[in-house]
Amino acid sequence: METRIFFNPGDSVANIHDYNEAVRKGQIFKQARHNDELVIAKDPNDKEYAIFYAKDALPAEHEKSKPYEIKNRL
Repeated sequence: METRIFFNPGDSVANIHDYNEAVRKGQIFKQARHNDELVIAKDPNDKEYAIFYAKDALPAEHEKSKPYEIKNRL
């Protein structure tokens, strides 16, 4: 599994400091849109976990992309 992914930080559906809370929130979002894959990723500054829809990933060279470390996929 790849460990790095690029997103526009503005595309996150949630930003949470606690990993377990991020997983719980991700599961709630997943229930509402079960066909869309979610990614829980660590912020580039290691401050927060962000939840993104995997389909919103950007190429590394995109002007708004920031690297995130994948922690979980739902």
